[in-house]
Amino acid sequence: MITQLALTVTGEQAEAAGQLLEAAGALAVRFEEGQGPALYDEGIAQEPRYWPRTLVTGFFAQPESADFAEYALSGIGHVTGKTAVAEEGWEREALKDWRPIAIDAGLWIYPSWIKPPDDRFAIIVDPGLAFGTGSHPTTRLCLQWLHEDVTAHRPASLLDVGCGSGILAIAALRLGAGRACGIDIDPLARAASVANAALNGVADRLVVGETADAAHYDRVVANILARPLLAMRPALCAAVAPGGRLLLSGLLAEQADAIGAAYADFTFERRMEEGWCLLIGTRT
Repeated sequence: MITQLALTVTGEQAEAAGQLLEAAGALAVRFEEGQGPALYDEGIAQEPRYWPRTLVTGFFAQPESADFAEYALSGIGHVTGKTAVAEEGWEREALKDWRPIAIDAGLWIYPSWIKPPDDRFAIIVDPGLAFGTGSHPTTRLCLQWLHEDVTAHRPASLLDVGCGSGILAIAALRLGAGRACGIDIDPLARAASVANAALNGVADRLVVGETADAAHYDRVVANILARPLLAMRPALCAAVAPGGRLLLSGLLAEQADAIGAAYADFTFERRMEEGWCLLIGTRT
C-alpha cells in the first residue's frame, strides 16, 4: 500500500512544503487548488500554480516516512488526511494534474497520456515511482544545458548517474547523442528508465543497470545530492573521457563551492535557478 499525506498550506509555503515532503521520502508530490485565484501563473518553466490556500499531497512507500513528514510539517500547514491507497494505479492519481513542461523554447516534457503537437519537440516521460519529470530546477538546468550541448556537439556517449526516470539520458539520445548508460540503485527507477526509453524509441541505445561499466563517456551527468557526489568523486572523475564534460547537479547554491573544490581536476561553470546550482566541469 501507498500512504497518501495531504495538508493545506498558504500559497507562500507551498513550495517549502513540497520540498519537505520530498526530503522525507515522498515518491511524488501533487499541488491542487485549495482556494483561488492562482497567486502565480505559469511561465516558460510551467511551474505548479499556488493558491492563497494550496492542497499539497505527498505519496509514500513507507508509512513511517509519512509519519515523519506529518511531524516535520506540523508547523507549516494543517494536515487534512493520511490514508492508504492501492499501489496499482496510484501513480496516475499522483500525477493526474501534471501538465506538459517547457524546459526552454525548443524542448518540452510530456506525460505519456497527452499527445504533443506535431511541431513540438517533446520527451515523453511516465515517471511512475522514479524521480525526474523535469519540473525540479536541478533537472531543468541539466536538460537546458544538454539541449544546447548535444545539439551542437553530438557526443558519442553519455553516462547518467542516478538516472531516476531516465529523463536526462533519454533527452540526450533524442537530441543526437550516440549511446547512453543510466545507472540507479533503485530497481523501480531502472524499470522506469527502460519503459520511458521505449516510449521515446531509444531503447536500443540506452543500457540501464545498477552500476556502470569501466568505459569512458564523453558526457557524465550526476543529478543527485551533495553527499553522494562527494562519495562518488573517484568513480565520476574516472568515467569522464579525455576532452569530456562532467555535470554535477542536485546542489544548493551554498554547497557548490565545497563540491567544486573536491573535484580539483576540473574547472566549473555555474548555472543557477531558484537557489539550486548546476556545475559544468572541464578537466584542467
